[in-house]
Amino acid sequence: MGSAPLVIADYDPRWPKRYEEEKALVLSAIGHIIAAIEHIGSTSVPGLGAKPIVDIMIGLHRLDDAVECIPRLQAIGYQYVPEFETSIPDRRFFRKGPDEARSHHIHMVERASKFWEDHITFRFPASPSSASSSCQSSPA
Repeated sequence: MGSAPLVIADYDPRWPKRYEEEKALVLSAIGHIIAAIEHIGSTSVPGLGAKPIVDIMIGLHRLDDAVECIPRLQAIGYQYVPEFETSIPDRRFFRKGPDEARSHHIHMVERASKFWEDHITFRFPASPSSASSSCQSSPA
């Protein structure tokens, strides 16, 4: 990981559109391989400030299917980061853009995994002010 400072930006109403555009690109590359694709993380919560990097979670039928996805995602500008598998062995991680201008992250996991369930079932309250206070009061 780079040493760039952590930047939390005000909510950008373009984030959902950036997700949808990237989703279309990802589906054109690996749509026939994957089981599901979702916008996750803070940029998926309307009104909430976030790191200005769109997080995408891809659900696979089997984690072994990731091997076929790697070169296809690299062809559309993603860097595969296998070193993170030491800490999260059931996830394949990809990033797009240089350290100083990172645009997207992909978290690739099995659709039936705990990682998938934890990231899909966790949702912030509908109100941005409630979401913000939930973040502030959550234990680290």
